[in-house]
Amino acid sequence: MKKIAIVLAAASLVSLAACKSQTPAAANADAVADNLAAEADNLSDQASDLTNNTAAAAVSNASDSLNNAADSIRAEAANAAAPAKK
Repeated sequence: MKKIAIVLAAASLVSLAACKSQTPAAANADAVADNLAAEADNLSDQASDLTNNTAAAAVSNASDSLNNAADSIRAEAANAAAPAKK
């Protein structure tokens, strides 16, 4: 019975180690970045449907800006989560 308990405990520790734990702030940053990236994809799709080249370029630029904002949010969240160096 002890061997089974040890195996179960080891398996649970391995599964916990595999989990990606995030702070609530990091989870919120990821959610915001994911939403921005999804909106950027929507804008990109709309830009490809436009027949006016000027409007398509403007919408495409807006899509690029949203993707850049999403990347910045993810980078800031990663920097905030990284341990400070002395």
